[in-house]
Amino acid sequence: MPQCDWQTFFVLSKRIPIWKFFMNFRKNTLYFTILITLVSLLISCSGRVSASDTFLFGLSEQFDRVFGNQQTIACSSDVTISTNLVSLVEDGDVNSTFSTVSENGLTDVDTDGGTAWGYRSFQTCIYPTVPFSGSLDIPVSVTSNYGARITSLKTFPAPDEAIPTKLTFTGNGVAARQCFTFTVAQDADRSAQVNPMTVALGTMTQKDGSGDEVSGTYSGKDACDISVSVEDDEGPGVRVSNISRVMEEPGPSATATNGTFQVVLRTAPTANVTIPINEVFDSVNASNREGTANPKTLTFTTANFNTPQAVTITSVDDLEIDGIKTYTVEVSNTSSTDADYNGIKPRNVVVYNRDQSVPGYAYMRFDSTTGTTGAAGGSVMRFATDESNQFGTKYSNFQLKLRTKPTNNVTLTFSSNCGNKCTILTPTLTFTTTDWNTYQTFQVEGKSDSANTGNADYTVSFVASSADATYNTTVAEPTFSVRSCDNDGSHLLQPCNFSGSARGIIGDRLTAAEGGSTNLWMIAQSTPGSDVTIGLNSTDTSEGTVPANVTVSSSNYNFMETGGANQIVLTHVDDILVDLTQNWTVTTLTSSGGLTYDPIDVYAATTDDEKAFYISHVGNPRENTANTATVSVCLGGNNPTQPVVLNISCKSYTAGTAASGECGTITSSPITFPVNSEVEPGNASDSGCASSAKKQTFTVTGLDDSYADGNQSFDIQLVMVANTDTNYQNAADPGDHSITNEDDEPAGKAIFVTTSSYNGEMTAQGVFAADDTCNNNKPGGVPVGTYKALIVSDSSGGVTNDRVPNGTNWVLTALRHYYRCNSSGYTNCSDEHTRLFIANGSAGFDPTSLPRSFSTVGDQYWTGMTNTLTPATQISTPTCPGDGLTYIHNCNGFTYQNCPSTPSSYLYGQTWTMATNTSISSQESICSATKKLICVQQ
Repeated sequence: MPQCDWQTFFVLSKRIPIWKFFMNFRKNTLYFTILITLVSLLISCSGRVSASDTFLFGLSEQFDRVFGNQQTIACSSDVTISTNLVSLVEDGDVNSTFSTVSENGLTDVDTDGGTAWGYRSFQTCIYPTVPFSGSLDIPVSVTSNYGARITSLKTFPAPDEAIPTKLTFTGNGVAARQCFTFTVAQDADRSAQVNPMTVALGTMTQKDGSGDEVSGTYSGKDACDISVSVEDDEGPGVRVSNISRVMEEPGPSATATNGTFQVVLRTAPTANVTIPINEVFDSVNASNREGTANPKTLTFTTANFNTPQAVTITSVDDLEIDGIKTYTVEVSNTSSTDADYNGIKPRNVVVYNRDQSVPGYAYMRFDSTTGTTGAAGGSVMRFATDESNQFGTKYSNFQLKLRTKPTNNVTLTFSSNCGNKCTILTPTLTFTTTDWNTYQTFQVEGKSDSANTGNADYTVSFVASSADATYNTTVAEPTFSVRSCDNDGSHLLQPCNFSGSARGIIGDRLTAAEGGSTNLWMIAQSTPGSDVTIGLNSTDTSEGTVPANVTVSSSNYNFMETGGANQIVLTHVDDILVDLTQNWTVTTLTSSGGLTYDPIDVYAATTDDEKAFYISHVGNPRENTANTATVSVCLGGNNPTQPVVLNISCKSYTAGTAASGECGTITSSPITFPVNSEVEPGNASDSGCASSAKKQTFTVTGLDDSYADGNQSFDIQLVMVANTDTNYQNAADPGDHSITNEDDEPAGKAIFVTTSSYNGEMTAQGVFAADDTCNNNKPGGVPVGTYKALIVSDSSGGVTNDRVPNGTNWVLTALRHYYRCNSSGYTNCSDEHTRLFIANGSAGFDPTSLPRSFSTVGDQYWTGMTNTLTPATQISTPTCPGDGLTYIHNCNGFTYQNCPSTPSSYLYGQTWTMATNTSISSQESICSATKKLICVQQ
């Protein structure tokens, strides 16, 4: 097969218009040869086709023009078609609808809850993307070869209806989409494959407000057509499922780095059937930059033809910031000696791969350990230089590369605050768009400052400059911390370690918990003439021990490696005492051998791993009951030589916080542990304390309030009375212990008012569209959950999806507490501080008598009812003759703002006004007016 050669393809295709091929190729060898060459070129170039290309009848509109049909007009990108190519499967089990909130723009419902074996219905939407004034008409015509096998309806925004011959958009809502839904009919007939049906969107006409045609953005342009195909399920065929999920590139927060789809044959073949999987079919996934497939070939036999085989697509991190990438995996033509199963083209699979690339830097330290820094930068430790420069760059060099591909060169310019303690050997590094993922080395070395100031740390940092805004301004550069070991001046021998560790001085001790260890190395100012031995002692061997000595030689005087003879390992002793942090010192003796010198001492500390007290509790207090929490306390250290006393009290909270007013009575306080009351060995734990025979216990009750505030946690405080016992006089107080007070009121529900206003036409969904508005526009601080609008449509009008007080779909529940939530914080969003009402036994309330306002006084809300919670009718509503509207009150159930046939005749609906801080009035309003919505948590 020839290689992809677009240049040859275009040259050949322009020589002869497409109609001449079909008129003459049988009797003209030249025509026939050119046609075969063009087809071969198209096949060879299939892997260059992007999933975003619009293919109609197997070829794109661009190819149609190439073939000589110069009258074909390129479709306009000014009109969005959410999906141009709809592929239905007769036995599909997925209904797909357009979504403005879903990541891939679709909401898929698997009707049988199993494998998603293709779409049996699919909604695609059309909407202008460029603002305009006046109106826009788009002609619509349907060419159907499927007849009754496909049901085609306009399903949004009006109630379901046949696809019209024209779509009209007005300039007051560019994003006001209009949608078609195509549904395949299931039959028992084996139907031959037919060409897809086409919904052709013709040349657009733009008009001004008076209805006269004008020249505008859309005038004379064609919107892209929609192609709909059906895969038959009778007879031989290949069934292919959808990909199981949206995938993510590998990354720190990735949870779904692969997805699967399944393939199965519809009928039994007479011979093996082989199906190749081509994951690089789509140019988006060229060279597997987005994902890989496994396996790449499926084989079905007469025995396993009806057992689905899975193909796993594994995401690849392309290290580019590219959002969510969509590409097509080709399920290629079948191959078999069974004629029925040879050459069948199964449907392809669309894959969604979410970006996880994080801009920043990757580094590799001198010891080959690696790490990354993100947009926040950060500090990188474990480096060292020495002031006699005996290390050179051995412990200070690191390598850098970018984590994501830049759009332009990125130059790093290095600097340091080391003063005269270091020399930067690599002033700059530059990364290009081709070598950004290749490590480059930075080097810094130490130098003498001729001062005995001790070990110190300095930083190496850099500034990135680039025309790529991400690396130039967004990403914070990391800093690298380097330990400068002071072995110049009179310091002939010097203890040292790496940055990130303590320096071993009085104010910066080498610290570890009991049972742990720390280390450092003894280095020299220059090569010793012979081995040097330094004796070591611990001032408190019960807290820490060290080797008897270390040796510095010509092979390790500039060496800080694990296991070296110059390494000083400090072992922090584990005891059974509650003794908190204990300081101790490593004293260094005057060296012997090739050098006589007394190095500085090293200061250390061992932190306690025993707890002085172990606390647990069983049970919880509950409001308006006798339920209590029983708290147990045990000692964790040695037996006390005098009683240990704890005072217990409720923790004080700032007024207005959730935990204030929850803690009740504590019995008793204080509690006293007598002499020799330590918990038995093996019980020294929070859980073990509860079973100890030597524990002290007390009970805690909770307070009963009248608020629906849910279960609230509060703390009790345990404070030790001063004593002189060796183990406990320095012990820390036990601290706070948390207990939950269980609420006895039914769960409270939040109410908020939308910040934006909306007209009375809430699409064909009516009040349910208002619910969507509530859920999609929640302000910060509002509790999570599902919200519905406090709005009705009158059941007497025959409107579907009715919502009436204390009836179907009503949003309030009897006896529940409802509170306002206008921002975050307990005082702004809680039943205790912002209660609006408690619903009565009929799930209602009195809007004329409230403790506070729903929102700002003067705000108006669509409710569809009076302030007595009665569904309202409007005397000003027109009749809308000829429109077939059976109920025209409340904006026709909040589905229209005017009469469809007479747009100048507006409908009316009932609204509320926040008349005062405590009272709501009711009035009708024209449906084109904009009002807010009251949203209620369910």
